[in-house]
Parts: sequence; C-alpha cells; structure tokens
Amino acid sequence: MLKFKSSLKALGAASLLGLSSFAIAAPASAQSLADVMNRIRADSNQMSSEDQARLREFQADKTAQENKMAEARAALNAAEGRGRALGNEFDANEATLGDLEAQVTAQAGDFQELLGQFRTAAGETMPEIANSFANFDYQGRVEGIAEIAEARTLPNRAQLERLPKAMLQEMIAQSEVKAFTATVDGVGPDQSNADVELMRVGVFTAATTDGKKFVEVRKKDNGDTFLQAFAKQPSGKFGSTMGSLISAGPDQLVRAPVDPSKGNLFGILGDLPKLSDRLKDGGPVGAVIMALLAVGLLLGLYKVFTLFTMGGSMRRTAKTRQAGDGNPLARLFEVYEQNRGSDIETLELKLDEQILGESPRIERFNDIIKVLASVAPLLGLLGTVIGMIITFTAITIYGAGDPKLMAGGISVALMTTVFGLVAAIPLLLIHAVVSSMARGNQQILDEQAAGLIAEKAESLRGVA
Repeated sequence: MLKFKSSLKALGAASLLGLSSFAIAAPASAQSLADVMNRIRADSNQMSSEDQARLREFQADKTAQENKMAEARAALNAAEGRGRALGNEFDANEATLGDLEAQVTAQAGDFQELLGQFRTAAGETMPEIANSFANFDYQGRVEGIAEIAEARTLPNRAQLERLPKAMLQEMIAQSEVKAFTATVDGVGPDQSNADVELMRVGVFTAATTDGKKFVEVRKKDNGDTFLQAFAKQPSGKFGSTMGSLISAGPDQLVRAPVDPSKGNLFGILGDLPKLSDRLKDGGPVGAVIMALLAVGLLLGLYKVFTLFTMGGSMRRTAKTRQAGDGNPLARLFEVYEQNRGSDIETLELKLDEQILGESPRIERFNDIIKVLASVAPLLGLLGTVIGMIITFTAITIYGAGDPKLMAGGISVALMTTVFGLVAAIPLLLIHAVVSSMARGNQQILDEQAAGLIAEKAESLRGVA
C-alpha cells in the first residue's frame, strides 16, 4: 500500500513538473492544469478506499475459514471418540460371545458330540440320497439335512430326526415300484427339459412312461443333481420289459430291468456298438463281403428251391414213367421212347448223352456259391491287412499313447475278418446242401438210365 502511495506521489510530482513547464510556456492554461491535478487526487483517494475494502473482505473471509476449521476439528474429535467407544463395545461383545460359546460348549456336552456324529453321517449319506431316483420323488430331504449340517447353532430334536427319517425313507423307496412326475433333460422338443411322468424301480432304474426312455442322475458343476435321458438307449429287450412293467396291473407279476449301479450299466449298454455300427466299422471291404454274402444266399436259396422241386417231380415221374419235358427224368424217358428200337450200345450212348446234357442244368450256380465262399475269407484277410496299415500309420503319426487313435484301424481289421468268416461259413454250408441235392437228382437219372438199359437187355435176351 505504501508502495502504491509513493507511486502516486511520483506521478503527482511528474505532473506538477509538466504543469510548471506548461505554465511557463503558456500561462493562460493554468486553470486546466489545476483541474487535472484535482482529478488525479480524486482518483488516488478512490483507489485507496477500494484497497481498504478488499482488505476488510479478505480479513472477514479468513475469520470465516478459521471458524469452519474449528467446527471440522470438533466433528473429527467427536467421530474419533465415537469410534473408540464402538471399538470398546465390539471388544466387549467379542469377549461376551467367546464366553457364551465356551458356556454353550461346556453345557452341550454329549449333545455337541452327537452333533458331530450327525454332521459326519450327513456328509456320508447326502451324496447317496442326492444320486437316488427317490430324491426326485421325495424332494427337500438333501436341503433339510444340509441346512442342519452347515448351521452354526445347535439344532433341536425335530431337526436332528431329519437324517434318520431320510435314511428310512430311502430304504423304503428301494422296495417301491411307483410312478412320479419330475423334470427330465432331453425328453422335450429339441432335446429340452420337460416335466414327464416316470416309472422307477426302487432307487435303481427309472424310465418315462410314454416313450419308455431310460433316464439317469447327472451332477452339475455346482454339485446339484438333475435327471437326463440317455443319449443312447439300451437295447430293445430292456425297453420291452420296462414297457411290460408300465402296463402291468397292480397284482400282476412281471420282469423289470434293474441297474444296481443307478444308470452306469445302462449307459455302457447304450454305448455298445450296434449292428449298423459294426457294418460301418467294416468299411468298403466289409460292404463288399456283405454284398457277396447276400448274392450267395440268394443263389443258394434259389438252388435249394429248384433242386427240391426238381427232385420231387423226378420221383413222381419215376413212378409213372411218363415221358415229356417237365423235368430231367421225363426228358430221359422221352429219349428212351424215341430210341426204343435201337441196339443196347446206341441206346446207352443216347441216354448218357441226355444225362450229360442235364447235369449242367442240375449243377448250375453251384460253382459260383463255392467261389463266393472261398473269396469271402480272402476279402476278410485283405480288410485285416488294411486295418493294420491304418493302425500302424496312426502309431507312426500320433504315437501309441492314446488307444482311441488306433481303435479305427483295429476295428477295420477285426470286423472285416469277422465279416469274411460270417460270409464263408453259411455259404459253405449252403454249397454242401445244394451239392448233395444235385448229386441226389443226378443219381436218380443214373439209376433210371441203368434200369432202362437193363430192361432193354432183358427184352433182347427174351427175344433170342
């Protein structure tokens, strides 16, 4: 402030000097310079008053800030005091709680030991009950037992009785065969969840009453259990027996499938490969073998039928000795009638010629069946070699650490061998049957031809 006043004084002195010079130069303008001097003094006084006002305002703000600081310190001291009081109260409560827990432990005595045994038994029993089909029929048992086992307070008698009652109910459920409704995963549209009626056999087996789909108990990541239909159902006989149980009357005795592993065995049975899977494992070689088997069986059945009907017709013709063209023997008699007047040598040659002409007809397709029976095991051996090549290729690329990588080649090797044997055995049997029937029919021709020659010889002797 003093510096500002000295500046004003310097400015005033400079102005006076200027005015003096102006007065010396121009005395006529003295009145105007006096006005300027007065105006400068007025401005200086105004600026001094404004500075004083600003100073008073700053001092007032400083006092207000000091008052607020004092209030904040008082509030902080009060809060610290309240915190110390609450801390002391918390320590006192902790000490009281410790004393009460010690008192409860001392007073509980055998009851505390009983609670420990209860929790141990509950930990062993709850998984069995949770994985039981009866748990979805009688719901709420696991939750009730878990609530007591995990509680910090002492349970009452009614709560402790939940465990033995649940165990008794589980024992009773093992002997029950009843229907109940539950939510099953994989039975709704698009393999979704749906509430369906189930028929359970004890706590071991359960299936839907409409589609006869067997279900299993599965566990989620959080430990909860749920029902899910098997992706691959067991074979048909289990479904049929379960259907008999579902449709049986109250007093009817029927057989029912029981899986003591609660679904594990049914899951394994569902994963077993079916005939279509076996055919697929055989690959192209297996398909060729099956095609050869089908062709051989068709030819064999055709030959059995034709040879059987031919043999019956020839036996009837042997009795009547009627010539004609209905069967080989009738055609043989026709040749005999046509050459009845010939000598014995000529007649014998004519009959032999006819028999030789009938033999290819009788034995037709027999060689094809024999060839198919011989080729089938050779193709099986070819498939075995191909399967081993696939297996060794997998070992070379991936190593022998994972047996599943070699399963494809081994399946091809084994199944083609099986297909070859399955095709060869019945084809050999059919070839033996049709060959025997063909020889029987041909033997009839030989016998009848020999009889005709003998009759001709006897007739010639009688004439002589």
